[in-house]
This record gives sequence, C-alpha cells and structure tokens, in this order.
Amino acid sequence: MENLENVVDFIVENNLIGKGDKVGVGVSGGVDSMALLYFLNSISKKCGFSIVAVNINHNIRPESKRDSAFVAKYCKDNKIELLKYNVDVPAHVKQFKMGIEQSARIKRYECFELAIKKAKLTKFAIAHHQSDQAETILLHIFRGSGLAGARGMDAKRGIYIRPFLETIKADIISYVYRNQIPYIEDESNQDDSYSRNFIRNQVIPTLQREWRGVEKNIVDFGNNCRCDDDYLNSVINTNSFQVADNVVRIPLNLFAYPEAFVNRLLITAFDKIGARENIEKKHIELASELAKNGENGKRVDLPNGLFATREYEYLAIVKKQPSSVTKTYPFKIGKTVFAEYGTIQVTKTIGYKDAMKRGLIVMDADLLPKAAKWRTRKDGDTFTKFGGGTKALNSYFIDKKTPSRLRDKVPVLAHGSEIYLIAGHDISDKVKIDHDTIEAFVVEFITD
Repeated sequence: MENLENVVDFIVENNLIGKGDKVGVGVSGGVDSMALLYFLNSISKKCGFSIVAVNINHNIRPESKRDSAFVAKYCKDNKIELLKYNVDVPAHVKQFKMGIEQSARIKRYECFELAIKKAKLTKFAIAHHQSDQAETILLHIFRGSGLAGARGMDAKRGIYIRPFLETIKADIISYVYRNQIPYIEDESNQDDSYSRNFIRNQVIPTLQREWRGVEKNIVDFGNNCRCDDDYLNSVINTNSFQVADNVVRIPLNLFAYPEAFVNRLLITAFDKIGARENIEKKHIELASELAKNGENGKRVDLPNGLFATREYEYLAIVKKQPSSVTKTYPFKIGKTVFAEYGTIQVTKTIGYKDAMKRGLIVMDADLLPKAAKWRTRKDGDTFTKFGGGTKALNSYFIDKKTPSRLRDKVPVLAHGSEIYLIAGHDISDKVKIDHDTIEAFVVEFITD
C-alpha cells in the first residue's frame, strides 16, 4: 500500500466502508479507477468486505468497446466479479438536448443504480481524488454556484463513497507504478472542448505556476464552504415537500422567505431527486421567479433533463421521462397491470352495496358498453360528470387540479371518445348505480 497508507485512515475516519459491506467500484479502465479497484481488492479480505466491479460503455468514443474489454479481462484474470453495462450517450444527448458530459453522467448513474439493486451493494466507490475535487469546485464557481457548489464533492453521499478524495494524483500514479497496475489512457482527457478537461489542462496548470499549493488551497476553501453550507442547510425544514421518484413539489408559500432560504429550498429539492449536478445560480433564479410570479401550468427547462412547473399551490421540479404513448388494455374481470400506474382489480357482483359502503368505485354492469377498454387519454375525450354535465376530459382535469404532467398516465375506462371512469377521480353519470341496477362492477386501484 505504498503511497496510499492514508487512504485506510480516511476510510475509517469517514466511516466509508464497514465490515460486511458489499462495495461496487466504478471502473472505466483509466489510471484512477484501476488504482481504486486494485487498492480496494487488496484490502477487502483483511477488512472484511467484498467488491464488485462495474463498467459502463458510454459509446462516446470508438475505443469504448476496447476499454470495456480490457476491464473485463482484468477482472476475469483477478477473479473479481464484474457487472457490465452498455448505454447510448449520443442518443441521450440528442433526445434531451443536453451536453455530452451531462448525458454521460446521467446514464452512468442510472447504471450504477441498476448495479446497486442487482448485486445488493451497500456502498459504491468512485475514484475521484484531490485534483478532481479542485476541478469540481472551480467548475461550480465559474458557473455561478453559491456555497452548495463551492463545497465540492462529499466523501460520502448516501451509498456513494470517494475513498481517494483527499489523495493527490501523484500518489496514485506512484502507487500504480510500484504495483505495476495496468490501465488504459483515455485520449478524450486531452480534449479541452470538455469543460472539466479545460480546467484540468489549462486553468490549474496556469494557477500552479503562480501558487504551487493552489489545488490544496482550493480544496481547503471547499471544506470551509462545506461547514457553512451544512449549518445553513440544518435550519431548512422540508417536511412540507411532496417527493416521488421523479418529482418534488414545493409549496408556493415557502417562496415568501428570504432569498438565502429559498435558494436552499430549491437546492434541497434538486438533491432529493438526485439532480443537483450542473445546477447554477441562474437556474435557481429561474425556478424561484416561476414560483413567485409564473402562471399555473407554465414551465422552464433546466439542466439534467429537468424542468420546473407551476402546479396550482406548488412548484414542481420534474425529471423528464420519455414521451408517453397511448396504452390500451381490455376491460376484464380480475387484475389488469397498467404500466406506470399500478394494478386495476375488477369484480362483478350483486352485493355491490357493501362495496359502496367501503368507498370503492361501483358501476352498473348493464350500462357499461361491452367494448369499453382501459387506456390513457386522447384528444377529443369527453366525460359526463356524476350528476350531469358533459365536458372535455382535459377541462375536467383542470377543474380537479390534476398536474398536466400526470394526465397522460391516469387510466381511463373508455368506449370511443366517451369516458366512463377516471382512475382516482370519478365515474360517469352514464354508468351510475340506480334502483334498477342488478349487477355491478366493483373497481379497486392499487397504485405503484
């Protein structure tokens, strides 16, 4: 462990890995990740944890396939479990109209999450070191970040850990040389059209000519920012947030607080859906202005495939999902699994009064057209409200304050453009129970 003796101390001091942990290791084949893989593998048995290498072919460079094959051979030769993923970053760039660095990071972390679930990983190690930390801090400052960006990367953030974060690059290079660890050079690291490469290859070397210890000084500055940021964040209460997998909703009344408070509310919201990366001051200001003065339904696009939108009494920060297509399922007795919603359970009974007392949806079986189907909404759909009065389905959703981003996911029971049931909302007046009803359909919805 020559040159890296301090890493074990850093792991212990920051409680990065414990006995019994199963640790994923992101491995590209480059010098840093290969050093991390070798290092963790060398101490794993003694320290009582296991490792799983995770490699991702981003398909950005012609050499990507070669790099993945190199990692696979190394892991096979050294009896290290490996999970491999193949993603199309250029296609993601085109679909979401974002930078290649952003897209690569998003797709990479999607794969990390898949690996975490598949291998039941308890930690996931990334090979960022002190120079990466300095670059990150400068990059955030240049993009107009506040304390949240100037603090840099954390040694531990949820399941993700960075054992090399306080290790200098020279020690990693020396460690690789002394232990004859193989690695592959990534030619794209010399391409200064990437923001991080420009800082690494041009900005920091220029600064080092004037101030020799500039990298450490930048990192120390980030640590000071972290202390201040942690304290300020500790006084932020987010109990009123509504959080789901791809969205967080913030009550609009919170935007009446001072700017420093509002900024941290928004940063916390981005954090809750794992999308803080590349968020700058201008993005915080756009979201804040929308919350304070925007009209209902208005939205602004943000980095990382996000957008912010006004939803009645809330501001929602949303991760964009692939464009939805109309889903259609036959109406039947029993269970129907409706994608992106949940399970629909239908029974047919003459004892429907008990179901009504339990608050379940009940329809007259004789009044529902036999060709009715479950589907998502279409243009031209109409709905006759319980008690009478027909209106466009979209107008009904507006009346019910259903956010526009959710309307395409709600199951409806339809025949043609006539809607007889809207999941989670109401049934049509045309299928209501009356004194002539003999048999009824009882419908239960179990959302994911």
